[in-house]
Amino acid sequence: MKIDVRQAAEFLKLNDDFLILMHASPDGDTLGCGYALCGTLQRMGKRAKAVCPDEIPKKFEYLFAAAEEQEFETKTVVCVDVADTKLLGDMKEVGDTAELCIDHHETNTDYAKRTLVRAEYAAACELMYEVINALGVPFDKELANCVYTGTATDTGCFKFSNTTPQTHLIAAEMMKFGADYAMINYVNFDLKTQGRIKLEQEALKTIRYFEGGRVAIITVTQSLINSVDVDSDDVGALANIPRQIEGVDVGICIKEKKSGEFKASLRTSQLVNAAEVCARFGGGGHARAGGCSFFNGLQNAEDEIIKAACEAVRKALGK
Repeated sequence: MKIDVRQAAEFLKLNDDFLILMHASPDGDTLGCGYALCGTLQRMGKRAKAVCPDEIPKKFEYLFAAAEEQEFETKTVVCVDVADTKLLGDMKEVGDTAELCIDHHETNTDYAKRTLVRAEYAAACELMYEVINALGVPFDKELANCVYTGTATDTGCFKFSNTTPQTHLIAAEMMKFGADYAMINYVNFDLKTQGRIKLEQEALKTIRYFEGGRVAIITVTQSLINSVDVDSDDVGALANIPRQIEGVDVGICIKEKKSGEFKASLRTSQLVNAAEVCARFGGGGHARAGGCSFFNGLQNAEDEIIKAACEAVRKALGK
């Protein structure tokens, strides 16, 4: 059932003992939403905990300050920035029982009993900002850090085409409430570990071009990941590299996971809708960023996603 912000706030006011689920391979938006909502509910005197199926990168540890650790028996499951329960990994079955989903993906599958989605919003944290205001909880520095993190990271530090005037206004509000924007921008967009630099060096050696240079792909295998000291966030950051190359409309990064899954991450220009390409393989995302998975080996993953990307480019060019 689709609901609005007021209805979502009413539901949160009437319930308690919340388990807030954030998606696997966590980014700043799902984590910002999760800890912002968790902290808000705790400030209302409720019990809440935010849980992620994967390890949270160290650079996001500052978000933990927004909420306390609490132990209780879960009564209400809420998912944030989760378009499909497949994105919850080992916690998919728990996600299937969700009473509420707060999200901004156009590919949301409406799996929750109540779904609050604003696909036109650059970040789910923009929607969380509205929910927190509807709950009547005043922002403090810790909550502001959470919401600022989501808006900044899902817009590439406000550089991506999904950035809107509303995005900037919400970020400005968070700055007024004390968000440590300089630290957040540094750790998310400038800081790189030595392992990350090594990983980028090796990944760049795998780059290949197709469709006259309009499609570029890099591949990151488990053997490469194991050869350097990196965490999941270092690996995830590689997805942006191919699209940064002049003339590239579809940038692809294929990452091998320990399970044998090959995750393809797409970043595109306005010429191609990334979510539409990924939907062909059971994935999704946004117009400029999407992802999907393959399970039949690296060669199959590369062949399938390259073929789809090239077809999308040719279609867009009328060829």
